[in-house]
Amino acid sequence: MNSTSNSFAVLALLAAVTVASCVRSREQREWQYMPDMYVSPGVEAQEADGQGNSLMRLPPRGTVPVGRAPYTVAQIDTLSANAQINPLPVNKQVMAIGKKYFEIYCTVCHGPRGAGDGPIIPKMPPPPPLYSQKVNGWSDGRIFHVISWGQGNMPSYSSSIDQITRWAIIHYLRAIQRAEVPRAEDVQLYDKLNPADE
Repeated sequence: MNSTSNSFAVLALLAAVTVASCVRSREQREWQYMPDMYVSPGVEAQEADGQGNSLMRLPPRGTVPVGRAPYTVAQIDTLSANAQINPLPVNKQVMAIGKKYFEIYCTVCHGPRGAGDGPIIPKMPPPPPLYSQKVNGWSDGRIFHVISWGQGNMPSYSSSIDQITRWAIIHYLRAIQRAEVPRAEDVQLYDKLNPADE
């Protein structure tokens, strides 16, 4: 009988606790076993912690943003840069993209015709004209390399201009060069399409 009275007492105690827990109002807090789970510190994204350390994690080494390919030619490796070939065809769409981004990024220093007379030039040394013999003799890969890494006062545009757009800018630059310094075949074609009045 002793064991049945003990089980009855335990059962009565369990029933009393259950009834007592149901009687509580909703405004009254229950006992918190792990209070940090309920009341956690509110930290905003990109906010610094109490010691001034940023809570933003650095991306893993070698991470590349979506839609971007890394440019792997070293800054001093101009031989590999010269060997690169422009993958884009020359057509109206590519030329329109090249013109648009040339006007956004390049005109500031190089001017609209590549003469090195952009609006910022009075404040800094002028770049060489893009149709000069020096730049005209560069391969498309070399120009791509300079746009990617920068040179002299020119900064790197690899984080601002994606690779496809850089190649489109080079096609547009070649059109500027041919307009300013036409080749013999350009002059012959012009003469053929525009016969002189006799």
